[in-house]
Amino acid sequence: MYVTSGTTNRSLKQPTSQAVNKKRHENYLDGRSIEVIVGSSPSVTFSVHENLICSSSDFFKKAVQGGWKESEDRLVRLESDDPDVFSIYLHWLYYHTLPVRIDEPGLAGNAEYMQLANAFILGDMFQDGNFQDAVMDAMMDKTASEAADGKHWYPVGPVIRLIYENTFESSKARLFLVDMYTLHGQGHWLTEWAVQEDLPKDFLLDVAASLLEHRPHPLSYYLVLGSCRYHQHEPEARACYKNVPALRPKRG
Repeated sequence: MYVTSGTTNRSLKQPTSQAVNKKRHENYLDGRSIEVIVGSSPSVTFSVHENLICSSSDFFKKAVQGGWKESEDRLVRLESDDPDVFSIYLHWLYYHTLPVRIDEPGLAGNAEYMQLANAFILGDMFQDGNFQDAVMDAMMDKTASEAADGKHWYPVGPVIRLIYENTFESSKARLFLVDMYTLHGQGHWLTEWAVQEDLPKDFLLDVAASLLEHRPHPLSYYLVLGSCRYHQHEPEARACYKNVPALRPKRG
């Protein structure tokens, strides 16, 4: 809105949704804090604003405001969880960003996928769908970004096992893996970048079903009458039994 010369009218522009969200976020920083003890031997103690974490996580809302012992002590213990992963969640709560970005190829890059997978699983425990969505967006961004070697690297091996052992059948993280392997997967992902223990039966069945569902049509390259694709002999056509007159199939 502009004001013509000689007038003193104030802009009647309404606050944007971004400004409203910022104000709401600032309000969450008012009030008391709680302590969260994460891990064991050693454990790490985090301090977080109660209103902020309870507004995002149903888990903490029930623990802190549900009349349990935690609400009296203002203390939540997460002894079986990883402080490094919880710090990712805490960073997202306060800054709405994920402090992860490794552009190294190979195992180093896969380690970040492991970190993100653990964050997704923690978000499921915390019942914080928005955080889980942010984690999935980070995974998508990582697959779409080139690593330092100019290539795209996808989640392999232990990441698959971690997700499948800690999520339900309907998990979006599982769907993400299946889509990745259906649309971009290569055979050596399963042979060179994973061991058998990293490939749960459910994952292999999901990928197989997805490939059947999304297989390209037509399959003329593969299912061609007269092709030697499924023969035992070497690729050279001259090695085929059909080139031996005595063995050549007779046409009726």
